[in-house]
Amino acid sequence: MSVLKVAGKVALLAVLVASTSASVAKAEERLKEADRDTPEFQLQSIADDRWKSDSLKGKPWVINFWATWCPPCIEEIPSMNAAWEVLEKKGFGMLAINAGEGRSAVEIFLDKIPIEFPVLLGGNNSLSNWSVRALPTTIVVNAEGRVIFEALGPREWDDEALLERLVSLM
Repeated sequence: MSVLKVAGKVALLAVLVASTSASVAKAEERLKEADRDTPEFQLQSIADDRWKSDSLKGKPWVINFWATWCPPCIEEIPSMNAAWEVLEKKGFGMLAINAGEGRSAVEIFLDKIPIEFPVLLGGNNSLSNWSVRALPTTIVVNAEGRVIFEALGPREWDDEALLERLVSLM
């Protein structure tokens, strides 16, 4: 076998190992620890319920900030729906707060790609109030109403290790 063929096979193997490692790393990405108050807010849900900061006290919450035009946001919706199936049974709350696109845009999107947990319609300052710098961003709030973790970018929210970490908050 020529040196070029061997080198090509080694290079291909290296690419396969790197891509496999990247997939595994994505599933194991950690939540960044945080410690700050939950901001004051009042938002309407797509179901016309009124939500405010006091609504979050008493149980842990996973709050996802997203937009209809954001491919990484769309990518993580199925895993978030699957995580919701587990977390709801464990006493968690879960919210999706849209980046302020308006009811019509969100309703059209949800007809195509449903989000199975409550969806809130964000306003002009929804992202900045929560210190969200990019989408998607997901924040974990403890039962006392404090932000304790944040995740910038998409995650595999239904990953067993990540779910165990969240459930350990109870």
